[in-house]
Amino acid sequence: MSMRRGTTGLMLALGVLLVGCGGDGGDDMVTVDAALVTLDSGPSCNAAAALPANYRDIAMVSTGTVVTTVAGGVTSATIDATAGGLANAADNPFIYVDLATGTKVAIHDAQARTQSSWDIAFKRAVIRVNGGDSGPGNVRVAIVPGATLAAVTTAPAENIFNVDDWTDDLCALLSTPSGEPLTALADWYDYDSASNRLTPRAEVYVVRARSGTLYKLRIMTYYGDPASSMRGALYKVEWAPL
Repeated sequence: MSMRRGTTGLMLALGVLLVGCGGDGGDDMVTVDAALVTLDSGPSCNAAAALPANYRDIAMVSTGTVVTTVAGGVTSATIDATAGGLANAADNPFIYVDLATGTKVAIHDAQARTQSSWDIAFKRAVIRVNGGDSGPGNVRVAIVPGATLAAVTTAPAENIFNVDDWTDDLCALLSTPSGEPLTALADWYDYDSASNRLTPRAEVYVVRARSGTLYKLRIMTYYGDPASSMRGALYKVEWAPL
């Protein structure tokens, strides 16, 4: 849930209230001294409840794997976010990843909303980070367009970092044109309707992890299964400390 929402009372201090009731004398004036009125904005937004059915919280740990290698300070990972395949994805959870260790975090979706043990999560074409509506880790993302991983050597301006924020002020879902929750990384791909394929944009994502460490991260491909070129959500991803 984004920090801009919550149950915050609006306190109005009324020093002296003077109500004119007509007539020509002070006897018609009512005085209220030191009145204090609290206006409550209502209950906190439940961001999880706003999610579409395909991305609702699933109370099981993902069966997907995270396989990593490290060379020259760059972690290369294959992340299985297939979530049981397209037909079964609604009943399968996100897979959660710790960028510092390059390992899978064995938690389910509801646990992830209250835990700071993960940085980034994947399910089919949706990528979340542990901040804002997704979790308490204050993980933030900045986009560096058209860059290779090696070309990013300095941190972007702080004001371009974003957390996940897929609900508006009335707790209604904010989504992409395809109906996916509007996360900080919602626009990581271009879609070709002719080939029915997703292609990662030429962007590097600078991720401020829950530890405060900056990582530069690039999505290499969505189709990482050499035995099946159209099998989606088997990500190839690389990242390195910035």
